[in-house]
Amino acid sequence: MVPVEKIRDRIDELEARLAAKNADLRDLATMGAVVTSIHEINAVLSVAMDMAIRLVNGEVGTILLETGGELKCKISWGVKEEFVKSLSFGEDGNLPTYTFENRQPVLLSDMGIVAEEGIQINSILSLPIQTAERCFGVLMVFNKADGGNYTEEDREMLEMLMNFVAVAIDNSLLVKDKLKRQKVEQEMAIARQVQETILPQDVDSVKGVEIGAVYFPAQDVGGDFYDVIGIDDSHFVVVLGDVSNKGVPAALIMSAAAGIIKSAIDARPNIPMARLAEKTNEMLASGIIKHREMFVTLFFCRFNLEEGILTYCNAGHIPGLFWDNRDKKMLELASGGPIIGQFPGISYKQGEHAIASDDRLLLFTDGLTEAADRDGQLFGRDRVEQVFTVEKDTPPREFCLKVRDSVSRFTEGCSEDSIDDFTILQIRVD
Repeated sequence: MVPVEKIRDRIDELEARLAAKNADLRDLATMGAVVTSIHEINAVLSVAMDMAIRLVNGEVGTILLETGGELKCKISWGVKEEFVKSLSFGEDGNLPTYTFENRQPVLLSDMGIVAEEGIQINSILSLPIQTAERCFGVLMVFNKADGGNYTEEDREMLEMLMNFVAVAIDNSLLVKDKLKRQKVEQEMAIARQVQETILPQDVDSVKGVEIGAVYFPAQDVGGDFYDVIGIDDSHFVVVLGDVSNKGVPAALIMSAAAGIIKSAIDARPNIPMARLAEKTNEMLASGIIKHREMFVTLFFCRFNLEEGILTYCNAGHIPGLFWDNRDKKMLELASGGPIIGQFPGISYKQGEHAIASDDRLLLFTDGLTEAADRDGQLFGRDRVEQVFTVEKDTPPREFCLKVRDSVSRFTEGCSEDSIDDFTILQIRVD
């Protein structure tokens, strides 16, 4: 029988590895946001080389791009193109050419090669820079700075980064007409993948409440996201938000915001909602969002089921709707502050309300209220409040589906590109 201490040590080890992995993924999301926001190819390559070296703790590296049917070195840190192309690999070929033509990563270890520059090469990681349609070139990093060899985990991390780099290069090289078509397809695929990764798959496990949360996608992937973060048996935090843009930029900002929020709660589980809004705003406004036209609206709230208290902070989002079952009236939860990501140093206010059995909270994004019929008439907040009032006894999950059906009937006959995505989240206190 395995001692309890060993089992606990193993659990601690796995939790530490998971936390480190999550931190790496958040870093990658931030790196991706930076890379895909650059539209000058030389700047893209320089930033990509720096990020790749730092990401896997490498010593030197190079990026080669296909130009006129030949791989040519575009950026080199510490190694010469002649040496790189002298590395034999495959049948009568060299390592970068093999990586490019086969579109497959190559990981080499314990090599012991000495370059003309006097550098001893022990480990090489060679990766194609590619989208689904085209391979643009090859990234090669040499030697771990702390010794040893590159690992499969290093390869996976660099492949994820190269996906963003490939999109950035593609955006720089494609002509305008072709760019408009392919960029949408590439961005939507990445955005959907990011969004599917971030949105929680199961929100039914929180004790003491019943939760229904549904995301209704449109033709274009937007920046809607939500999360339910459990703290203990009596406390949990709910976040729902919307990024002002679409596609990959929105998905990456969404990813960064979600990472910041989770990290802040992990570090301080009892963090006030106003302070959580301030911290999220400060990090996005100061270091991640680079464009004036991008921002995030967020609604933060914490349920304290033990004391029967709901605290909340509305950061530029549509105010939440709260059904007070004791007084049989609906309230608007508006206390908070401005949008997130544009104004560093902003202070936010926090609201509070008592909660009891059969009280309900309804949160949603503006895609719901801005859904329009064939005459251009909006679904509007009044209809949302009407549905919430009439269907207040409907189970949360079923309620969300009924709202979707109402919007579908309202927008029947409209073109798909005229309908935005929207998210609905309802919580009923048991």
